[in-house]
Amino acid sequence: MKATAGQARSLPDGAYVATSTDGVLVVPGRPQPENPGAPALQVVPLGATAVVQAGFCWPMPEDAVRRDLAPGLALRSAVRDVPVVELRLHGPDGVRVLATSTSSGYPPYTAVLSVTVDSATAATVGRALEGEPGLVSVVYRAHAHGLTLDPAALEQSATRGVAIGKDREVTASVDISVWARHDNEQD
Repeated sequence: MKATAGQARSLPDGAYVATSTDGVLVVPGRPQPENPGAPALQVVPLGATAVVQAGFCWPMPEDAVRRDLAPGLALRSAVRDVPVVELRLHGPDGVRVLATSTSSGYPPYTAVLSVTVDSATAATVGRALEGEPGLVSVVYRAHAHGLTLDPAALEQSATRGVAIGKDREVTASVDISVWARHDNEQD
């Protein structure tokens, strides 16, 4: 991408990249496990209940963005508030928020959640960790500022899990089944 102010594009992870007069603004892509190679979620059974512990981040894809930019261009997060992070359970009765937290407030916007759930919910989380889609998701919500809104790039980011509204409200989500158990081994 040339450093022409007002251009925007979507990256494969859903990140939204826009040039401005003073550099490049980035909205991070889909949420990721806090530590690659480590469990994103752990379910600790406690009899009739269980504790679900989770660690996530919402990193800026700096390497992917810098690869196509002129050297020396400033790269900044377009996120200007502290993102809210939700762990959501999807079921026949709709979506239920299991846990909510705020992130660290700066890239990579790390968040740690812990919640006690009943055994049925723990089993559902376990099925999601095994790779069954549509059961559990992680959602980051925040506001971005200073972005040029390009309809084609916005649509691409939205189909990749990062929706940006006209008011620049950002909702980035991922189904945890994409982090199937082979990436999240648990004892």
